[in-house]
Amino acid sequence: MMFFQDREQAAEQLAAALEPLGLRNPVVLGIPRGGVVLADVIARKLGGTMDVALARKIGAPGNPEYAIGAVNESGEVILQPYAARLADENYIKAEIGRQMQVIRERRRRYRAVRPKEPLKGRDVVLVDDGLATGSTMEATLAAVRVEDPARVVVAVPVGPADVVARLAREAEVVALSAPTDFVAVGAYYRNFPQVSDEEVVELLSRWAVE
Repeated sequence: MMFFQDREQAAEQLAAALEPLGLRNPVVLGIPRGGVVLADVIARKLGGTMDVALARKIGAPGNPEYAIGAVNESGEVILQPYAARLADENYIKAEIGRQMQVIRERRRRYRAVRPKEPLKGRDVVLVDDGLATGSTMEATLAAVRVEDPARVVVAVPVGPADVVARLAREAEVVALSAPTDFVAVGAYYRNFPQVSDEEVVELLSRWAVE
């Protein structure tokens, strides 16, 4: 079982794995909140710039940490094939509305300190601190593709082997570990504290003045 000391160490290892790809001045998009910590480190290592990609998972009834899908900033919804077995249409609609509200609030806070980085014609790296169902990353990928980037790479420290394989059919994927007996993202970190909105705002504000 591969362990990372913390998000910063995982980011340094990911940056080293991304370097051979020859990305040109990449925009490194972190998925809030944990992914933003990694994106900050990777963007500096690769000589690019950092920004956020706003997407939220749609949690299962009674188990909000288990994603049955996700919604991105434009309101596009990605549902997993098993979503209809676990939740009815009314629940899914209500959950989409709730997560869109979170996205709008984060956009208000984050964009106040860091205007959105244009992606057209750019090399883009999508980063999170790990994958579980892959729903949030899929929704993020859909939103990014609309902006016509030159190249898109998904970069994560860890994710289930089947999810990594699924995403690899949609984009270039760099995953440091893809266990078949995946447990949960936090299980692969020795230190995995919650990341606050204040921390994300602080990281973004540093890039806003550079």
